[in-house]
Amino acid sequence: MGANDRISMVAVFIDEHIKEELTILQLSAWAGYSPGYFTRCFKRKFGISPMEYVKQRKLLTAAKEIAKGRLILDAALDYGWETHSGFTKSFTSVFGYSPVLLRAFYVRDASVKGDRQLMEAYIKTTQRYLKPEELWQILRLTLKENKTEYDNARLRRIYELAEVLHEGENRKSGEEYITHPLNVAIILADMGTDENTVCAGLLHDVWQGEYKEKIAEDAGPVICEILLSYEEFERTHVSSDDRGALVALSDRLHNMRTIEFVDPATWKRRAEDTLRLFSPIASKCADFRLRSELDELSIKFL
Repeated sequence: MGANDRISMVAVFIDEHIKEELTILQLSAWAGYSPGYFTRCFKRKFGISPMEYVKQRKLLTAAKEIAKGRLILDAALDYGWETHSGFTKSFTSVFGYSPVLLRAFYVRDASVKGDRQLMEAYIKTTQRYLKPEELWQILRLTLKENKTEYDNARLRRIYELAEVLHEGENRKSGEEYITHPLNVAIILADMGTDENTVCAGLLHDVWQGEYKEKIAEDAGPVICEILLSYEEFERTHVSSDDRGALVALSDRLHNMRTIEFVDPATWKRRAEDTLRLFSPIASKCADFRLRSELDELSIKFL
């Protein structure tokens, strides 16, 4: 058997053992070559290194499962990633978009087919006038239900930072203002976004004010990157990072859910803006449930 055929057989072996931990030593030994010679032969045939090929095949197989409705973290763990965020980073680097969007496409397709048993018809909502601490517990429960990995101490620190920066503010409903970013974070968590995006949801309404420097210091560069893309989306309705768009869309959804507390003179304008700008974007880059609810709320208040 020639080298070319041996390398082809290795590719088949990789697919047959795709959920296992595969190493260059194992693959080269199976082919009967030294690691160096095997790597050169493999790269000549496939154009990439053996381990890069393994990573891409694992991601592709995981993507197929997510597209069929599997939870992101479950697929990530099966194919060798230890964290939701690590898998998302690898996935995005290969495919150019977040695995959250694949999950959203599944939800959209299930909705179009009327398959409501395989999906919830609406994104999680909360009762009015819950205390911030009650909403905090719902946020944690939602992350747990979606098997989203997160650092409880870090998330709590970000929540408490948002709470301090919103201290003394109230919504038109009379509720403490912090209840709004908590609800935005719950929506993001229910859509399966990662911990950093949820944290950005908690901080989105204080990012554009005087607190940018403090947030940058306390929250770190990844959350700030998402908040910058959120700011870009709010300004232009285009974002270089889909996580920023998801924060903006979740913010709009909660605002539409509580629109009756706003001056009725603004209902039509806000509802029209939602139908014209936000709903089409929601259908392209987010959860179908989000588009559906935005449309229903807009039509109701028009």
